[in-house]
Amino acid sequence: MTAAVLDTVLLVDDDKVTNLMHTRIIRRSALARTVDVATDGVAALDYLQTRLAAGQGCPDLILLDINMPRMDGFEFLENYSALPEESRCSDTLIVMLSTSVLEADRARAEAHPDLHAFLNKPLTVDDMLRFAETSAEVRDALHG
Repeated sequence: MTAAVLDTVLLVDDDKVTNLMHTRIIRRSALARTVDVATDGVAALDYLQTRLAAGQGCPDLILLDINMPRMDGFEFLENYSALPEESRCSDTLIVMLSTSVLEADRARAEAHPDLHAFLNKPLTVDDMLRFAETSAEVRDALHG
């Protein structure tokens, strides 16, 4: 199994300890060059628009929490889906990471067309390996 290297991972979570822990896991996996953090959905949308405007492209992976202030994970997905096609990141994997055990949250997440997966926290190195491989497959399919 050869793992692809992700250029950028965006963590979208308001919990500093979770962000620190997930950043360490991502770095330990050695599968991502850069880990960026947005503390809510508004900051994540701003981050994406700023990167695109600067010609930096989209992150390879967005790890999205559900419960955050200002704009939660579901609201982020709805706002992201409403963006014009040129402002969306077609080859970015969006994964919801949550502590929620509610089946309604899982069902709502899995029904969203822009969401790749719904996983329970915490993130693991094995999760990162799967995401890196899937990201490479998506890029290959979209860009030949």
